[in-house]
Amino acid sequence: MNTPDTRPALQALNALYARRAPIYDYELMPVAPLRREAIAALELAPGQTVLDIGAGTGLSLPELSRALGPTGRIVAVEPCETMMRLARQRARTNHLDTPVDYLPTTAEDAPYASALDTRRADAALFFFTHDVLQSLEAVERALAALKPGARIVAAGLAWAPPWMPMSNCFVLGAAMHSILRMEGLDCPWRHLEARMANAEVERRWLASAYLLKGRR
Repeated sequence: MNTPDTRPALQALNALYARRAPIYDYELMPVAPLRREAIAALELAPGQTVLDIGAGTGLSLPELSRALGPTGRIVAVEPCETMMRLARQRARTNHLDTPVDYLPTTAEDAPYASALDTRRADAALFFFTHDVLQSLEAVERALAALKPGARIVAAGLAWAPPWMPMSNCFVLGAAMHSILRMEGLDCPWRHLEARMANAEVERRWLASAYLLKGRR
């Protein structure tokens, strides 16, 4: 069986986010309240371990660290070298007291087992990671690294109902600028939701975004 060559997609992903990196934090300022809501929904406790999948420039790291404390642990997955460099810089600048394991790789290839020392994580965050969520391999790999009952939260863009054209214009503009795959925007959470227990999906921003909560 021939294995698909994923290098072109990875190169395109790196190019997209390397271009966005200098202004990425400013672009995501409007979603800061949703980020805080998503992290709060993880219900983290001191000493736990969380996967930050598609960590970007590390915007979630300070909030995650506040919840986990010095005995907790963050595993940050980010394939774009430029983004990962900024995430490391953010951790240093904010003097995070939570250890962070940086995995500079795709979610499909993330070596969770080695990062977690054969243990499993207590929670996983997928914040505006549409391309990751469209990869069944990436989703299943992340879920395999979680404890039974681990809390899972995802948030991102989604098509609104057709009678909400202004919302969909916003989604289209944002998606064309920030993702590689337009497919799946009608139900970005489908792979994840199908493999979760007690999954709940709530819509935000006039139905142009979603928040998925549940457990492994």
